[in-house]
Amino acid sequence: MLWLIIGNNSHEIISCNTCERDGKHQIWVERVNGKTLKVGESENKQEITDIKEAIDFAIQTGHKTLSLS
Repeated sequence: MLWLIIGNNSHEIISCNTCERDGKHQIWVERVNGKTLKVGESENKQEITDIKEAIDFAIQTGHKTLSLS
């Protein structure tokens, strides 16, 4: 599990996934309560891929928090 900090909000998450809708790439996270939350959207696929890789790396290496700005 990982605490994801976005601005003034923090969310405890267990996974993340990407998808494409209407020509935009999105990244969604699953919170420990089973609910999902969209944390990013961009027309630039690499931007979303970078966020996903950062979240995956933080989870895999046991980091407790990750801050997205």
